[in-house]
Amino acid sequence: MQTVPHVLGVAHPTGYPTYIILGWLAQLLPVASVAYRANLLSAFAMAMTLAVASLIMSRLGVRPVLAIAGALALGAVGTVWAAATVAEVNALHLLFVGLLLHRALVWEARRSPRDLLIGGLLIGLGLGNHLLTAFVAPFVVVFVVWVGRREIAARPWILLLAAAGGLLGLAVYLYIPIAAMQDPPLAYNHPVTLEKVAWLVDGTQFRDQFDFLTGAGPAELAGSLSSLWASLVSRGTVVLPALGVVGLVLLVWRRRAFGLCLVGIGVTGLYLWANYLRLEHYLLTPWLILGIAAAYAVESFARAIAGAPGIAGIRDTRWTGVGGVLVGALAVLACAFAIGLAATNWQASDRSGEHGGDTYVDAMFGALPPDAAILTPWDASAPLWHAQFVLGQRPDVLVVDDTNVVYEGWGTRERRIASLICDRPVFILRLKDSDLEPTRAVYRLEPFVDVRVGEGGPTATATRTVMRVTPLDPGACPG
Repeated sequence: MQTVPHVLGVAHPTGYPTYIILGWLAQLLPVASVAYRANLLSAFAMAMTLAVASLIMSRLGVRPVLAIAGALALGAVGTVWAAATVAEVNALHLLFVGLLLHRALVWEARRSPRDLLIGGLLIGLGLGNHLLTAFVAPFVVVFVVWVGRREIAARPWILLLAAAGGLLGLAVYLYIPIAAMQDPPLAYNHPVTLEKVAWLVDGTQFRDQFDFLTGAGPAELAGSLSSLWASLVSRGTVVLPALGVVGLVLLVWRRRAFGLCLVGIGVTGLYLWANYLRLEHYLLTPWLILGIAAAYAVESFARAIAGAPGIAGIRDTRWTGVGGVLVGALAVLACAFAIGLAATNWQASDRSGEHGGDTYVDAMFGALPPDAAILTPWDASAPLWHAQFVLGQRPDVLVVDDTNVVYEGWGTRERRIASLICDRPVFILRLKDSDLEPTRAVYRLEPFVDVRVGEGGPTATATRTVMRVTPLDPGACPG
């Protein structure tokens, strides 16, 4: 995602056209490197998400100092912070979720048709960034229709504005075939036909990796609850998720429609996480829900301390008297918690000294002979692509990713090697030694160079050996 926007290519399923277009615009900034600009987009999107979260809290009656403290605490959660420091679609996805929730509350307050148009546009653009939006939008739509049922009944045509906004946002998907027709360096599956575009967008390639559309889904969620709680506590301490649960109960009690909307979105997010490889960034939306609800819980405590009227009615921000002093102390405590959580997660979240990608590329390109072909898994391919297509290094090297083997129709790595072995020096890198066995059965593998590479994340964590591939029969390649 540092590379594809730069070359106006097509990303892996589901294409992510909203992100690619915004990523390309962000990379026009005349600051630092292309990689830095891509990372900066994530940082900016997450900062905007926290600002929107504070506005949501404010519309729920949370006083400004507590809303700001709540937003900062949310940003200091390890999962949220990590998403803000890498070039990926996740921070932008969370921003769209926050904007949708905020727009729904704006609609509740003023019932303007313009808000339906904006909301539809946000849904369309959100789907163009990440299809997880499809599991958020229905709850927001139900809330919007419910709170505005009288206005919609009187003027049902205003729903056409939401539909028009949605279609306008979804138009970003036109980018995929248009970009692919330009034959960029990275165009996943070369989606220039309707069939290939559909294959890319609906994620057909990865359907066998999740269970949430099967009957096994609820059992998977139930079986993951202990590890879920451990993950939440390790990233946000016991305080934030516990307060979030209390806040959700209070919201369902006092603002039933919006509270149920948040619960539905949060539980669905947890369900998806449990049933799709338990990828941590799938917990971002639940964290946003918990952060908003936690701030609401703290505001409820503050009002109880100050002896103010019910939180659902009058918004009381008095700071006078004994109650005011106690509320002020609670605000200081909330801000201190946000600072303490940031300090706790700082070391794990600080990637400023991470240069594993540079080291890996230098080692690989420094060792490979001219016109070499290197077969690599996804984790090891991306840094090489960036070095080639953004930095202009080693254009003579052919990088063959596992995905190239799939969508170029080779079927197996061994068939792709057979097409190269007599014309180029061929090398292979696998993250698991067992993955080399099919290749070892038909070719001779000799250790070539050790490299340190990322495995399932942006940080280089594993040392692996690049193997030289040669025919078992020395006479297999004449001349």
